[in-house]
Parts: sequence; C-alpha cells; structure tokens
Amino acid sequence: MALMRRVFVFGVLLGATGAAGADDRRAEINYMLHCQGCHLPGAAGVEGRVPAMKDFVGWFLHSEEGREFVIRVPGVSQSALDDVQLAELVNWILITDSSQQLPDDFRPFSAAEVGRLRGTPEPDPQKTRKRILGRIAASAPALARALDDGDTGP
Repeated sequence: MALMRRVFVFGVLLGATGAAGADDRRAEINYMLHCQGCHLPGAAGVEGRVPAMKDFVGWFLHSEEGREFVIRVPGVSQSALDDVQLAELVNWILITDSSQQLPDDFRPFSAAEVGRLRGTPEPDPQKTRKRILGRIAASAPALARALDDGDTGP
C-alpha cells in the first residue's frame, strides 16, 4: 500500500509539473545550493536550531493554512529562485523526503501558487508552525504521536 501511494504521488507530481518542465536533477541541485547549508543533506536539520524536513514537512499539506505556510516561511518565500524553480524544489522535497506524510489528495505546488504565496512572508514562523501543527494533529494521530515524541518538524 505504501509503495502504491508513493508511485501514485510521484505520478501526480510528474503529471502536474511535467508541462512546466519539472526537472528533478535541477531541484536536487537547488536543494544543495539553497537549502542544504542549514537543513543538511537528506533534509535532516539541526535539532533545536533548524527544523528537519525529512519525514515531516508533508504534514503541513493536511490543511490549506499549512500548505500556504510551506511557501510563506522566510527561507522559502525569500529564496533567490524564480517561481518555477521554487515550485519544482518544494515539490521535489515533499516527494523525496516526506511522501508518507502527504495527504491522500496531495496536489503539487504550481509556479503561479508559489508566486502568489511568497509575496507575503510569514512574520512569526515559530508561533505559526506550532499553531498549524496543533490543528492538524487534532485529526492526524500519527502527527500527534510524533509531536508527543518531541518531533517539532520544520
């Protein structure tokens, strides 16, 4: 079941971004150049300082507010990448590092959506993150368990 879900999500990602020229290798290189310095290889983060994205960031897409937060967080919204490359990068991170946490109705970010959302950077990401995760955890037992275990994610 998990493998089928991954194949489906990957297919959705390819179909939704293929027309826009999604390039996994370019996304991976952009991760190395623009994200890896803080989030580390494999999206591991630094405990207590830089949130891990691995096996976590997909939870945010369980609400519209969380979906918007992923793009509005300052490191994303203020990236030097253009909207197409940023959408490509965020979609790549979600599929590569957090596919099991994505909602069943996952839809990849489009360049237009990224462009709209990044114009309003999140002023207080830590407070907003906590509020969003609390709301999502109320209906997602696996996230609630992860938070109880001290995993605060991105």
